[in-house]
Amino acid sequence: MSSFSKMYWRSSGVPVWGLIFLTVAAIGALLAAENLRARDQVVVDNYATMVAAASKMREGMELLQPLRAQIHPISPESDPQRSGIIGLTNSDITTTRGGLESKQTSINPNWAAVGVKLLADAGVGEGDLVAMTISSSFPGINLAMYSALEAMGADAIIVASGSSSQYGANVPGLTWIDMERELRNAGVLNLKSLTASIGGVEDRGADISPEGIASIERSIERAGIPLLAPTSYEEAVAKRIAIFRENSADRPIKAFVNVGGGATIVGPPGIDNYFSSGLITSVSARAFAVETVMGYFLRENIPSIHMIGIKNMAERHGLPIAPIAEVPVGNGGIYSATSYRRGLALALAIGLFGLTWLIVRSARITSIWRRTSETAKGVRPMV
Repeated sequence: MSSFSKMYWRSSGVPVWGLIFLTVAAIGALLAAENLRARDQVVVDNYATMVAAASKMREGMELLQPLRAQIHPISPESDPQRSGIIGLTNSDITTTRGGLESKQTSINPNWAAVGVKLLADAGVGEGDLVAMTISSSFPGINLAMYSALEAMGADAIIVASGSSSQYGANVPGLTWIDMERELRNAGVLNLKSLTASIGGVEDRGADISPEGIASIERSIERAGIPLLAPTSYEEAVAKRIAIFRENSADRPIKAFVNVGGGATIVGPPGIDNYFSSGLITSVSARAFAVETVMGYFLRENIPSIHMIGIKNMAERHGLPIAPIAEVPVGNGGIYSATSYRRGLALALAIGLFGLTWLIVRSARITSIWRRTSETAKGVRPMV
């Protein structure tokens, strides 16, 4: 007699109605997540201004490109867009190391739209006054914030510094202070720095050669603005705060904007980490362990916009990382007026998982009960 091995297919035990119900629930959750997306009214209200700001930034970039080419050749390796806004690996006015990819990411006119969005989120509107500190490290972001402020019709008290990290506006003779002057002379921008410092260590160029300091001083002189020359870190912070106080008169400062990671603005290493990128309304008490310009404004309950961590900010606002080709105005997730409600999506996912678990468990219990009943019926009493 031959023996046979039989294989049986065992169903999941979940009834057909349960599978249909779960399918309908999953489709319903997907439709709910799609149709109940959050509407960003700030983008809706400021869309035209965002496009206008990006167009102004594109105009500024087109003006600066040939100026840079006249002073120093543009490297296609470091600046594949040939924008002229990416600087040198090193120069007499270079202070610290800088990330090339971050600088390349800033070459996008739609950063001006990001600037409009952040300023509007901070409560800045037409005719409002903003305090602003900038360095030459991110000329693209400087141009973006200037373009955003002008498109919004806001005013600014600006304190600049002339030195730069790698790949910023570190070409001698074409610091950001020079770029600002050229943009203003051409009528692209109207904003002007009130004063400018050398920058670098202690805001007085302690890490820059005498030739580099002299080069920055000439840029400041060409711009026709006074030199801010502090003798220590504490004085650099105090002088900036005093400038903002004195020049705001009776007008309230609605927001503080900083571009770059200057120590006088956000403190030395260990303190600067407490100031995140983007819009800041509050920070840990530890951030106030050292006196800083941004800390001063936050203590005064004035929102701050910290333009640092450019790659992370690009990802948050739907902008490409280190684009090789020119990015058109109006291109990027920053212009989207809707976004997914993360809380709703999480709640729907948990609900769907719980429903699945409940149906499967109920089906298993029912299946076990049935098998137990059938086994009991099949047992004959022994005699």
